[in-house]
Amino acid sequence: MRCFSCNNFSIDAVCKNCIKDFLTPEMIKREVGNIEVVSFFDYYLTVEFIKSKYTTSGYRVYKFLSKKFIAPFIKSYIESLDEQKPLYLIGIDENISRGYSNVAQMVHYGSKKSGAVALHNVLKAKNRVKYAGKSLEFRLNNPRNFYYSGPDNIDAILLDDTITTGTTIEEASRVLLEHNVNIHFALTLANAKEGIDY
Repeated sequence: MRCFSCNNFSIDAVCKNCIKDFLTPEMIKREVGNIEVVSFFDYYLTVEFIKSKYTTSGYRVYKFLSKKFIAPFIKSYIESLDEQKPLYLIGIDENISRGYSNVAQMVHYGSKKSGAVALHNVLKAKNRVKYAGKSLEFRLNNPRNFYYSGPDNIDAILLDDTITTGTTIEEASRVLLEHNVNIHFALTLANAKEGIDY
């Protein structure tokens, strides 16, 4: 196999040198409404990895990122809780593109060995509008209109690949709160600023 970034031989999707050079977690925190959003990386420094979702090789990259960063973080969080009750992972709109869903990868591999329970494809957008490169005004005028089909009265972590303006996470959290889903926090791979084309 070859490293997604530098094309050198690597057992993993990303080699050790590229992990060291580009994938050192920063743990960026933001507040979106009443939800804390934790991101591992600055979007600008990891753009090639995040944009891999638009390619077929993105499957390997998102699997790697989820196993390397998301699962250990969630495992550590669960171990820190006093009360040990099920904690679910809910992905924001696990829409399949190019044969896979990058968010579904995050939910699936984020639950592996972490102790969390994967809830797949339960938070879906009725409106398939694309937000990449769009303004906050556009996002507010074109909501995703999420609907939730999972269990009520659960504890959950919300997962998405990138946070830009926060409108998607805010809209998703409102829908989940209607079903008494207690969101501990939202977790994203990258934190981007409004207006960036992702």
